Amino acid sequence: MLDTATLPALKSIDSLPGPASLPLVGNLHQIDLEHFHEQLEQWCDELGPIFKIRMGKRDVICLADTDAINDLFRLRPSVYRRVRAIESVTAEMNIKGVFSAEGDEWKLQRKVVAQALNSAHINRFFPKLFETTGRLQRRWEGLAASATPVELCRDVMRYTVDVTTQLAFGIDVDTIGTDGPVVQQHLDKVFPMLHRRINAPFPYWRYFRLPSDRALARSLAVIEETVNGFIVACRERMSRQPELFEAPGNFLEAIIAAQAAESGSDFTDQQIYANVLTLLLAGEDTTANTIAWACKYFIDYPEHFARARAEVDAVLGEAPIPTEPQQLKQFPFIEAFVNETMRLKPVGPIAPMETNEPVELLGYHIPAGTSIFGLTRYIAVAPVNFGAARNFAPERWLEGADNGSDAHNTSAFLPFGTGPRFCPGRNLALTEIKMVIAMLCRNFDLSLANPQIPVEEKLAFAMMPKNLHVRFHPRA
Repeated sequence: MLDTATLPALKSIDSLPGPASLPLVGNLHQIDLEHFHEQLEQWCDELGPIFKIRMGKRDVICLADTDAINDLFRLRPSVYRRVRAIESVTAEMNIKGVFSAEGDEWKLQRKVVAQALNSAHINRFFPKLFETTGRLQRRWEGLAASATPVELCRDVMRYTVDVTTQLAFGIDVDTIGTDGPVVQQHLDKVFPMLHRRINAPFPYWRYFRLPSDRALARSLAVIEETVNGFIVACRERMSRQPELFEAPGNFLEAIIAAQAAESGSDFTDQQIYANVLTLLLAGEDTTANTIAWACKYFIDYPEHFARARAEVDAVLGEAPIPTEPQQLKQFPFIEAFVNETMRLKPVGPIAPMETNEPVELLGYHIPAGTSIFGLTRYIAVAPVNFGAARNFAPERWLEGADNGSDAHNTSAFLPFGTGPRFCPGRNLALTEIKMVIAMLCRNFDLSLANPQIPVEEKLAFAMMPKNLHVRFHPRA
């Protein structure tokens, strides 16, 4: 927020440092969207904790100060909001759910979605999660027997799609064992196009469509038809079984029940569709990417893999998979390992925001309506916030860990955001991640299928590993 008394002492946005730009295009010619986050981090090394880039004619502030980034999250939705492009682009795609909504619309949706994702509902869902994890185990046993190389991200996405579809609709699509229904083949087109459109210098698709835009339109039509069919079927089922309003069995039932409980609520059927699809998209990509990065670190650090395995063995005994949700609370090292994975490889390395009013940032006057990119991964790997910040060291997260004089600033660790818009799907994501990691440690060894090909980071709205192909082996 801006103290007008200090306004004369503040520097203008025009005086911010920034990389050299060209007329009209600004810095767009220097940006590869798949590596956008890495380019911004490189410029931050050169220019300091606050600088600006030009995306076409638009100034964008890039921010890498821990306290200031926490304020971006904490002062939402009043002072800051997501960049307007996210709201407009998701609205065009008919997926403006709790992730992209703002103001009173967000408050209404957040309440209903949080009720549908509370811990009690996740615990009731655990038997289905157990069943799906067992199915993934059997798939990996077959791949291990044939020594078949696996593109790990896509393979784990089969698991997360099955989990989120069962959680969302109570429908078992079994993409692990089959190709699944056609809707699953269209979901993976959404995030890359969302990333492209949000960062486009102008909305070209409103005037002409490229082949990728036409493919997206076809995919969205199939997704909408399929998901709305699920919603209609769910309403009919709940009308026949009114007890489901008191004890819903899946996310869709829970969100419809919550809508019905809010007498006079403005929560619409379109918002139900948007939030169900948001859950599907978030559950498919983000959780799967974290699991994939964790597997890569297990390969890189066999000593950590051995420690995680010993922890799982001690808790599970002879069981190949966790059988009770309480067991997942007995994996302190695995939780530390996951935290360290998310610190170094967060699915959201950039937090795109916008000012609702004039603000002061690190001595600069930032006008209302200015886009701000919070470089959340950059602060998480800054030496001022974590000792040996670029090293993979899960021990730093263990209770009672002696970090000596090393920094351990948890306010710089923001994989699920913070403040009022903290991610409501955190518990579900961590439950899935721990289930798969425990199953992996208990039953398999793994190795890179092509160790000569480096694994790279790729940004497609969510950040994921590229070229991560592995082989599973029966546990030695």
